[in-house]
Amino acid sequence: MILSNRSHKRRVWNGSGVMLGLLFGGLAGAGAPVRAQESAAPSAPAATPLAEVADVARIEKAVKAVQGKVVLVNFWAAWNEASIAQYPAFVFLYDRYHAQGLEVISVATDPVKEREAHVIPFIQDNRTKFATFLKADGDPDAFLKAVDTAWTGNLPRTYVLGRDGRVRQVLTTRINPERFEAMLQRLLKEEAPKPKRSKSGKAEEPTSPVRHLKGFLGGN
Repeated sequence: MILSNRSHKRRVWNGSGVMLGLLFGGLAGAGAPVRAQESAAPSAPAATPLAEVADVARIEKAVKAVQGKVVLVNFWAAWNEASIAQYPAFVFLYDRYHAQGLEVISVATDPVKEREAHVIPFIQDNRTKFATFLKADGDPDAFLKAVDTAWTGNLPRTYVLGRDGRVRQVLTTRINPERFEAMLQRLLKEEAPKPKRSKSGKAEEPTSPVRHLKGFLGGN
């Protein structure tokens, strides 16, 4: 389950000039994972969010706030080997495609008490720039159900949302890097749906987050 607190292995990524294929190749055991981005000025502070503790409603609100963009919602844990092997690929993709409309929302599922010791150091080591949340402590089954009733708790788990807000693909650890990047490029070329307008001609405000029978990322 996602809240299993196994031994932590803080990993610092080495190497530069990283290719997406190498990053994703590490997921299938093809070489050791490497750091997604090397700073041109190592002494400069990284622009890293501080892993806001959040419940499902807050995470859903963050996802809805970026509707109109292509969004990767990545659930991971600092103790999970597959998660930390995959993570640099999302840093790489964000840096490459953010200006074209890609957003990444990262959700660490580690216990809140591990935030300062493991989660924040990990996202800082990887020079993370995208929004990062830390799942609030609570009933893990309720959390899974609220996100996606089809999710049994395996990590990592990533939802790919198109500009229309619909889930286009759910990713686990085995990813074909060429096909995945090609899919992202296709989604980025799609036009965002125009906002609905009321009879007065004003754009309608987004509705408040609601609970869905299959979870807010399930059944799309």
